[in-house]
Amino acid sequence: MDSVISGLAVESLNHGCTDLPIDPHFETTQRFDFKYIEKTVYNLAESDDCLGRNVKEAIKVIEKAYQDYGFESIAISFNGGKDCTVLLHLVAAVMSRLGYQDELIRTVFVTYPNPFPHVDAFVKVCIRRYNLQCVYLPGPMKQALQQYLDMSEPKPKAIFVGIRRTDPYADKLSHFDKTDEGWPEFMRVQPVIDWNYKNIWDFLIKLGIPYCSLYDGGYTSLGSMENTFPNPYLLDKTIPCGYKHACKLENELHERDGRVGSSKK
Repeated sequence: MDSVISGLAVESLNHGCTDLPIDPHFETTQRFDFKYIEKTVYNLAESDDCLGRNVKEAIKVIEKAYQDYGFESIAISFNGGKDCTVLLHLVAAVMSRLGYQDELIRTVFVTYPNPFPHVDAFVKVCIRRYNLQCVYLPGPMKQALQQYLDMSEPKPKAIFVGIRRTDPYADKLSHFDKTDEGWPEFMRVQPVIDWNYKNIWDFLIKLGIPYCSLYDGGYTSLGSMENTFPNPYLLDKTIPCGYKHACKLENELHERDGRVGSSKK
């Protein structure tokens, strides 16, 4: 953890984003061009491979959500993690296609104590880049979501969530699932539920999308500074930071091996 702390000043200069090459269109801290995002994402959806098919499926789910619930009644849960970043980019593409490119994206960020400054900086720059109307609320998740519903007008009927099937308690979920009994009531919309770990990284890297810099140093699943560490399966003492990039993890079943408790991604 000391190596991470010592790099915070450097990270803050880059707004918590990766230092690896990204698409030149995204080398800005200002509003992204949603029409460009639409073009690149929908073009990728035409690819006849696993990633292309998953992108096409996710797009259809997002389009259906807007059709069923209306733009004003949908929000997105975003915490700066890789899966949520993919989801946010997909939502931006569909918003552009449907003519909502100038609208604010209603967003809820459920926070944990002692967060990584890298994540905080990354979320803040995403607010500008993706035009987010972001509400920060402290966890735990159930209470935070209820508070978000109670304070929102209009109240969201559906929330996009970047959960995947390999996440805890997600093995039986579908693209659309009502919240469990005892939880705040809304429709959970999960466009990337059937994506695997490799799909997530292929999408981010292929489209050159900025993501949180912690993944460059071997983190594969993000929570707080108290329960999150570089993944031991990426240990490599031959490189300066001591860990391979998150995308180098070969077995996605070890994705959360750098985590102690918590379910945040």
